[in-house]
Amino acid sequence: MEKDIYKIFKKEEIESIENFHFDFINRKKVVTFVPLEYVDKLNYEMAFAGAGNIGNYEMCSFRMKGLGTFKPLSKAKPFSGTKGKLSFEEEVRLEMECDEENLDTVIDSLLSNHPYEEVAYEIYDFKKRKKTPSGFIINFRKEIYLKELMKRLNQKLDGKNIESNSKIKKLAYVESKLTKNILRKVIINKCNYLLTFENKNKILIKT
Repeated sequence: MEKDIYKIFKKEEIESIENFHFDFINRKKVVTFVPLEYVDKLNYEMAFAGAGNIGNYEMCSFRMKGLGTFKPLSKAKPFSGTKGKLSFEEEVRLEMECDEENLDTVIDSLLSNHPYEEVAYEIYDFKKRKKTPSGFIINFRKEIYLKELMKRLNQKLDGKNIESNSKIKKLAYVESKLTKNILRKVIINKCNYLLTFENKNKILIKT
């Protein structure tokens, strides 16, 4: 995205560029409880189904030992323990994250490879910040006339409460859907204008 800035402005025009906004992606975390001797196999099978990928790493998981309890009823076919009696099993809490598109495949793998008749598992939603920023603050060495910026962008620029003879010293540049949070950060950082993109349309907003 920073390369796109230099398609509009010359390097010598820019004093500095600061990261000021990041987008987040939605992820799923699958948690299950499995006997110690089965955890490695389950980790491998769930990873093969699409879980545990984090950047340049695969088969990523978190494990924590604990003690599980259960009382098999008359129709149960328990992996261990005795029907009608409270039983104890040393288990590992296994956590692995995945994309939503792989969730069904991961759960299928979990249910197919877990040794228990009834598999206890949980699914959590969480967010992760993208590594690449989607918003920058551009500090110019000298003020740039707004009419010059409009000329560089093209005639399709939509302006809101702007005057072509005004000057810009500090510009927020965002390639994300415009939100109240972004506008708040633009104002806090005392930017003159916000240049944003929605549906390939360039929108310039005076702040």
